[in-house]
Amino acid sequence: MASADHLATRDQIADTLARTYDGQPLGDMRDEHAALHVEAADAVLGALAADVEVSAYRIAPLPVGHPMRAFVAITVRLCDSGLWQIDRLGFLLDTDGRWEQPTRRSREWRAAREFDLETALSLARAAAPAIRVGDSTVGALIGREAS
Repeated sequence: MASADHLATRDQIADTLARTYDGQPLGDMRDEHAALHVEAADAVLGALAADVEVSAYRIAPLPVGHPMRAFVAITVRLCDSGLWQIDRLGFLLDTDGRWEQPTRRSREWRAAREFDLETALSLARAAAPAIRVGDSTVGALIGREAS
């Protein structure tokens, strides 16, 4: 059974939704129409209480706001298997540091590019300096290798 505070919060959310969408308070609506807003309020409260799962990490050597940031970013993404893949612009990283496109690849090929989180983050960090930025690499820009 929901607490009085929970019900009051739900009713407040439902009333705000009703006023915003229909332009009238929840209490002035027919029951069947008000029920839609109450159901939406329950969904909002449920989403706020849901467990949070981290499903991706991003290694982006360039700062937020830089126009090339998205092009050099590496994403370590959780797979359905519970392991992690390393992705950059639709290409997956293997243990040898090669980026390959996964188009029409077998499940075994994909599985060979799935890692525990620690390994995936380590491989992604190791790959970041070799990413090209124009005529240079991230590593050359930060002085870790020649271009």
